[in-house]
Amino acid sequence: MDYLAKAEKALDYLAESESEWAQYKALLKFQPERHKAILARLMSKSLETTEAGRKRDAEQSEAFQELLDESTEIAEQFYRMDSKRLRAEHTIEMYRSVNSALKRGNI
Repeated sequence: MDYLAKAEKALDYLAESESEWAQYKALLKFQPERHKAILARLMSKSLETTEAGRKRDAEQSEAFQELLDESTEIAEQFYRMDSKRLRAEHTIEMYRSVNSALKRGNI
């Protein structure tokens, strides 16, 4: 097997995906605050007289459902990319281990 080529490919992927991964991580981190802000805005527009009623109206609104769908998509993209990056890191570690063993003559 060509461990060096696999390690270089893994390094390239880590470098190429770094910016996009960071963007998804930031989006995912701030989604709860975004949910709260949009929920509060939607609750303030509700005609219900009780807080529970306003919250129910807000959570059932199309805008809030779109936000939930968007949040799900962001989480899926982040965790998919995070898994690929972790696999790339493991590939690099495998190369380092094999290379070390070859240098010592263990393989």
